[in-house]
Amino acid sequence: MTVTRDDSPTAVHPTRIKAVIFDLDGTLLDTESLSCRAVIDSFELIDSPIPVDIRSQLKEGGDLLPWELKSAILGMRGSEWIPMVLGYAQERWGVEMDGMDWRECWISRGNRKACKQDEKMLAEVDKFWRAWELRLNELCAEVKACPGAKELVEGLRAAKIPMAIATSSRAASVKKKRCKHEKMFEAFQEIVPGDDENVKNGKPAPDIYLEAAKRLGVHPSECLVFEDALTGAKAGKSAGCRVIAVPDLRMDHARFRSVADEVLNDMFSFSGKKWGIPFDMAGSEKSS
Repeated sequence: MTVTRDDSPTAVHPTRIKAVIFDLDGTLLDTESLSCRAVIDSFELIDSPIPVDIRSQLKEGGDLLPWELKSAILGMRGSEWIPMVLGYAQERWGVEMDGMDWRECWISRGNRKACKQDEKMLAEVDKFWRAWELRLNELCAEVKACPGAKELVEGLRAAKIPMAIATSSRAASVKKKRCKHEKMFEAFQEIVPGDDENVKNGKPAPDIYLEAAKRLGVHPSECLVFEDALTGAKAGKSAGCRVIAVPDLRMDHARFRSVADEVLNDMFSFSGKKWGIPFDMAGSEKSS
């Protein structure tokens, strides 16, 4: 099902789209399950193991993070989501954190005023971040493209639409993730990672989408953003872009409708007609 903000699936938007900017994780590449597994494994890597009974429960659940936690951290940079994960692990799983108290970071959902961190805690965040990236990089050989991603990117390339990636992932991580998907990545003129020197603030701040639009040489109002996370959709909208949300099926899609111009169940539902793009996914083979 496709939903537009004016409740008219056939509405034609007055702005002709001249460029498309994609989020990476959960939008182009199905890294989310691998990311969950890497998070869980990282506790062992930093010598703060998850209790055996909890670890067994997580394994039985496919090594996925509880949705309550996962949905809260989607789209965030590591410096923002890691304190929340550590707080959740301490509060809900009873993980020992070497005398540091992270619980308020989860309870406040990462509120910076409530989630104060001293130098020791900042060092712990960096330690966990490096462990997580190391483990995720090891798992990236398994990463697959999200359904419809390859077909949509190829169709936009054939239509000569400039494209960029704007991702919260750091550059080194992007390099690992793209290994199996070089053909798809070659279609992008620009890739802006979360640790780019020109991106001062992470999503939902608009910085990364403003930077991507600038590099493409297109005004943000003429850019169409694809996002799977609410924080990312807010970032795109704050930058002045048009936004299409393709949320996880477990996410309440109604939460996106006040932010996104269009909400899709999957990329195969995309039609470029309303955006002035001469490409339609209808009839594309679902092979991703």
